[in-house]
Amino acid sequence: MGVVAAAGWFARAAARAAAALLAAALATVPALALTEAELSELARQAAKGSAEAGEAIERAANGGDTIAEHLMGMMFISGRGRAQDDAQALDWFLRAARKGHVESAHNVAVIYQRSGAGLKDPGEARRWFRAAAEGGLARAQANLGEMLATGQGGPADTDEALAWLRKAVAQGDARGQYLLGILHLNGHGTAKDAAEAARLIRLGAEGGDREAQYQLALMHGSGQGMEKDDAQAVAWLRKSVDQRYAPAEYLLAAAHARGLHGLKRDQGRAIDLLRRSAAHGYAEAQYALGLAYADGDGVPRDPQEAYGWLLRAARGGHPQAIETVRRIQARTQGAQGTKEPPKEKPQ
Repeated sequence: MGVVAAAGWFARAAARAAAALLAAALATVPALALTEAELSELARQAAKGSAEAGEAIERAANGGDTIAEHLMGMMFISGRGRAQDDAQALDWFLRAARKGHVESAHNVAVIYQRSGAGLKDPGEARRWFRAAAEGGLARAQANLGEMLATGQGGPADTDEALAWLRKAVAQGDARGQYLLGILHLNGHGTAKDAAEAARLIRLGAEGGDREAQYQLALMHGSGQGMEKDDAQAVAWLRKSVDQRYAPAEYLLAAAHARGLHGLKRDQGRAIDLLRRSAAHGYAEAQYALGLAYADGDGVPRDPQEAYGWLLRAARGGHPQAIETVRRIQARTQGAQGTKEPPKEKPQ
């Protein structure tokens, strides 16, 4: 046997041995409690497609292990290790949250805040954000602060919003930095202070918050609270685009289309970004893309594609899109209703 062949044989033997050890360990799960580190390793294996690891976590969760319940929720919400299912994720997170698991409480709130109509409940989102915030979780403190500032899920309370946002900022939370910066920028419940707003929003942007990156780009582009700097505006806008933030995609598309902020005009890049923003549900981009297809501006003229994007924008509440769709339907249906508007293309 050659050296290379021998090395390959030893590697395969080692892999088989490791698999056997994992199988043996999994077989003991019903009898032995798993540590948090062991459960985390099983979660990594499940995310890579190990059915045995997923089953081990589920057995531990069914046995009442709080960390395992949380991990089941994570697998269902992410679609890694289990088929993606918000309702199943909510059920598992609630089991852990009711036993005081702070991260699960936060995730329960996120599902209630952001899921579809069947699960959406702003009041419950606010209640569970509060539970996690009182448990010391910085991101929950920031999210609770935002709900209190905007009156989501209950009455607005700017003083309490500021208190929670300051707690989040004290822990270095990027979301909290951004949100507190926005309150200073607008003078909402606190003194209007563009310099302090710029400082906080920059911290949030540097910490990776995509909305902070977008806002910092706007401030650099306009010179609000800082020196105007087109290069910095584009750099921060691209960071936000890298995180798939639809308003940033739309704004960068406009910059490429018009040659703004030092960029050369690039219609192909503009349309690509516009499509991305529209696909991510941004009504302004959907409306603009609909008009582009209607006029053949940067894309082949296609009335059916145009109508589809305009209809999506209208369903998203875009006022001009609503009016445009109404006019299209009135024109095509006619007085007797003998014609139909163009059908929406499947996307």
